[in-house]
Amino acid sequence: MGTPGQLVVKRYRLMRALGQGGMGMVWEGHDTLLDRPVAVKEVLIPDTLNSRQRLNMIHSTAREARMAARLNHRNIVSVFDVADEDGRPWIIMELVPSRSLDRVIASEGPLSVARAVAIGTEVLTALSVAHAAGVVHRDVKPANILIGYDGRIVLSDFGIATLLDDPHASRGGATGSPGFLAPERRGGKPAEPASDLWSLGATLYATVVGRPPFEGTRGQLSTLLVQDAELAKAPAELRPVLAGLLTADPAARMGAAEAKRLLDEMATPEAAPAPVRRRGRRLLAMGTAAAVAAVAIGGWAFLRPSDPAGAGPVAASPAGASTSPARPSASPTPTPARLKLKWYDPGKGWKAGVPKGWRLSIQEDTYTWADRDGIAHLGVEVIDARGRNPVDVLEEVESSLSTSVRKYQRVRLKKAPSKHGTVAAEWESTWTGPGYHSWAVRGVAYREVQRMIVTGDKISVLDWSATDAEWNRLRPTMDAVFKYYRPPGTDG
Repeated sequence: MGTPGQLVVKRYRLMRALGQGGMGMVWEGHDTLLDRPVAVKEVLIPDTLNSRQRLNMIHSTAREARMAARLNHRNIVSVFDVADEDGRPWIIMELVPSRSLDRVIASEGPLSVARAVAIGTEVLTALSVAHAAGVVHRDVKPANILIGYDGRIVLSDFGIATLLDDPHASRGGATGSPGFLAPERRGGKPAEPASDLWSLGATLYATVVGRPPFEGTRGQLSTLLVQDAELAKAPAELRPVLAGLLTADPAARMGAAEAKRLLDEMATPEAAPAPVRRRGRRLLAMGTAAAVAAVAIGGWAFLRPSDPAGAGPVAASPAGASTSPARPSASPTPTPARLKLKWYDPGKGWKAGVPKGWRLSIQEDTYTWADRDGIAHLGVEVIDARGRNPVDVLEEVESSLSTSVRKYQRVRLKKAPSKHGTVAAEWESTWTGPGYHSWAVRGVAYREVQRMIVTGDKISVLDWSATDAEWNRLRPTMDAVFKYYRPPGTDG
């Protein structure tokens, strides 16, 4: 298995593991030749396979890469290269900063009809492109749908996909995820485009209900009574398209064109988040690279009802906090109004007031919010102090970031005051992307502040970064977020 820092075929450096699936390990990597972030899929070949079976698996991996490479569309992850290292195949793909749909559902619960329709429409487009190219995905499910922090919806993992015209591929059997596997597939029939559409219907159902349909009733899928009972649990406006896509008989199942028509009729502007400038990405990982197996745990609570639009610079504040302006104006030029905040409490002893409308990403114990346009990111992480001085820890992180970005400049790194009567330190820097953060854009200048607060045996890490062009506008929001943060072991 690969290790962080490993250089594959003298070009692709492994940064950190993003997750492991049935076909292998996916890494966040860096293309050292083209100086860009990439995703690297390491195909794990079981030791139990003989030489012929290993060769067959390598050939199937090459077929997977060729299939994905022929699907050039924004709703499908792009494949850049296939490499051979240590007798194992590696697939080099586009890195999509995102959360999988199953993690979103786990974090937020069942989604609204508007969001489900928006996601379903994009996935249906991806499937239509794949089917037109003769490719059947065979494993459409929430875990294989990525919700990009820029709003992009991407269908990923063509690991068990097959070509309809490939004489070497087996389209039979029940390969795939049981809860999202079409009934004819469970009966051993070959995968067809209609099978993917059933899986899309099951995915839409899970998006608005919180679980796949027909759990515990797989032997009765053809029973109309069972189907009606399941559909009754879904929102009424989605039932027609769900009923069509989840039809047991593939010959009578709703086609892609009709499904798109029904979804288009339900599409509303509410499908996108209401704030007009928010996106998402995660925060700088501390010193060592953490494996990213996102465990989504939500804990939102509004600080107070939102003020009307244009209601001045004082936004919603954490309960019990002062509602004075975040930064007084000393000149006729108005101070930029900070963004409205709302509480986020993950139930782990800390609490943060974060910008309302920013998208949340959770990777292990790292919580990251980002605005819709990708110009600013807020991260919160609580780590073990182990007797470490926060200044020393920040210097360790600085050594990693400073060597991986361009035009790095330290603004300051020193102890900082803390209203909690604890040890704190703050580090501010400027740098130009790309580099340490996979969301950093080539040639764009950024400014970043990271504050560490020691309380007991824990260190709270607050990380705020924004493009240099937007720094002054967003600075009051950063000040408010840092001010209202409540570390573990404090009462605020």
